[in-house]
Amino acid sequence: MTMRDRSDRYRVTSIPMPMRPKRLGSYLLDAGLITPDQVTVALNDQQATGMRLGEVLVARGWVKEQTIEWIMKKVILPEKKAFQDWEEKQRQQQPPLTPIPAPAQRVEPVPPAAPANAQKTPTRREVPISKPLPPVNSSDSDVSWVG
Repeated sequence: MTMRDRSDRYRVTSIPMPMRPKRLGSYLLDAGLITPDQVTVALNDQQATGMRLGEVLVARGWVKEQTIEWIMKKVILPEKKAFQDWEEKQRQQQPPLTPIPAPAQRVEPVPPAAPANAQKTPTRREVPISKPLPPVNSSDSDVSWVG
């Protein structure tokens, strides 16, 4: 008697999703052209000056302008375009979203009111302070550390 493999019943096919394009600093790090510390400094400079990361790296003399331009033109922009095309294709394939009707409002029952002569237990905020507070202009020598 032979056993059949039934694992094919549960085969799941997934749609290949391209990875989100990496950023310029990641490519430069992977290539060994800059260090993580240089990326940190450049990102801080970028935030302070409003310059682009590549501009900061070139201004500091860490990377040549031609290197930045080549990576942008040959790697980053094509990846970014491919990812945007893929996202647009996914949006077009999905059916339009239909609004879901709001659930009916649930009305909470109101608890019966307490009788007028019932004594109310004070909550924490309503309990008076048992000891008077020291005056605001007191010095440390006026404070009694003994309770």
